[in-house]
Amino acid sequence: MPLPVLMQDIAFLVIVTLLVRPVGAYLWRVFTGQRTLLDRLFRPIERGIYAVSGVRADHGMTATEYALAFVLFGLVNTLLLYGILRLQWALPNANAAALSTPLTPDLSFNTALSFSTTTTWQAYAGETTMGYWTQLLGRAAQNFIAGAAGLAVGVAVIRDSRARARRTWAISGWTSRGGCCGCCCRSPSSAGWRWSGRGSR
Repeated sequence: MPLPVLMQDIAFLVIVTLLVRPVGAYLWRVFTGQRTLLDRLFRPIERGIYAVSGVRADHGMTATEYALAFVLFGLVNTLLLYGILRLQWALPNANAAALSTPLTPDLSFNTALSFSTTTTWQAYAGETTMGYWTQLLGRAAQNFIAGAAGLAVGVAVIRDSRARARRTWAISGWTSRGGCCGCCCRSPSSAGWRWSGRGSR
């Protein structure tokens, strides 16, 4: 392995190791609905998103509603990415001259579906198939969005498991003031289901 590559790998491992505790502590506070140092910056953004989208932060969702919202969220993002891929000729692509491999309808759909499910299967050479804006607005954005949505589901499952272990009430994956919009701000959604030792309600 060349020395510069080895140094990059070492630097990456050191940075990730140093960030584990502070970032992990921050995420724990966000997911448990506690105050953080960034609340003053992100709470107004959160309230604005709630107001525009009509989300009530104090209103939970049933498990069925949450699952349906997750599926519809993925479907909408898949269709948006598919549209970007099919209409990339209309975007200001700085490398348009290099787009020598066409994005056929089936390849566009395969790419959109794979990126919205975080499998990111690529059956093409990006530099000869997609422009810079297509990669930025489409693939890179979807990598973030799909990952954040998957993290929200993971948080929902963990919180529900903990609540069941305490035999109290099970809660939301994206509860009020406790979601995961990219690990840096609050979530624009509320979701979850309730449970008690006496059964569902």
